[in-house]
Amino acid sequence: MTIDFHTHIYPKTVAEKVLPAAKRKLKVEVPGTGAPEDLRSRMHASNIDKSVILPLAKGREDVSSLNDWILSVSGDDGMIPFGAVHPFMPNLEEELDRLAAVGVRGVKMMPLLQEVFPDDSRCERLYEAVIARDMILVTHAGRDPLERQEIYGTPQRFARTVQSFPDLKVDLAHLGGLRMWDDVQKYILSSDLLSQSRNVFFDTAYVSFYMNEKDMADLILQIGSDRILFGSDYPWEEPGRAAEIIKRLDLSPQDKDAILWKNASRLLDI
Repeated sequence: MTIDFHTHIYPKTVAEKVLPAAKRKLKVEVPGTGAPEDLRSRMHASNIDKSVILPLAKGREDVSSLNDWILSVSGDDGMIPFGAVHPFMPNLEEELDRLAAVGVRGVKMMPLLQEVFPDDSRCERLYEAVIARDMILVTHAGRDPLERQEIYGTPQRFARTVQSFPDLKVDLAHLGGLRMWDDVQKYILSSDLLSQSRNVFFDTAYVSFYMNEKDMADLILQIGSDRILFGSDYPWEEPGRAAEIIKRLDLSPQDKDAILWKNASRLLDI
């Protein structure tokens, strides 16, 4: 079995704007179209059994309508919908209750897009609400391909967050901080942070574009394979290619099984 814990799909009108703009600004290739049917096709071709869908809402007013669309196009054929969330949205608890009522297990926060610092005290309401509903928080961590003045979701800030909320089930995407793995070492791995909480996970989405396979395997072993979730970051990465990279890493078969499906299965209760 293979579970892809980090994918994105977009309404057609959004994809037609977002993907070409990303190619132009970020100067990255985008192999997928972002359409639900394209992801389903790539899952089938790559023998990926399930994909967690992570919607990205920039503004507070975008959340509910985006969640409506995600729920309407996923939930079958192995596509597991998570919800969009903005930490400062006024109806935060009501939206989480609405999602939980239809079986949604988690939500996605995007500090870089939303321009939110995760250790801002105003985010505490979100963390407390997620904990109270036994949901999972997935969050972008680190940089993106652009050199922006402000990063927002740094490993240091997430370390403070996890220390304050040890009961928060959180996936720090991109192995804890895209293009900031020295800071992952400094603020997360070199502290006793992981020993304080068993609820911190890390996914592998888009990491291979900036890290070679040896360094990737080394970091995974330092974190512990029991905390690693396979993620492709579709449509920005081809899911099959991303899965093959995990299978090639110098890790034990037990480690690879944990990363490719066992950890996600346990976390999602499936």
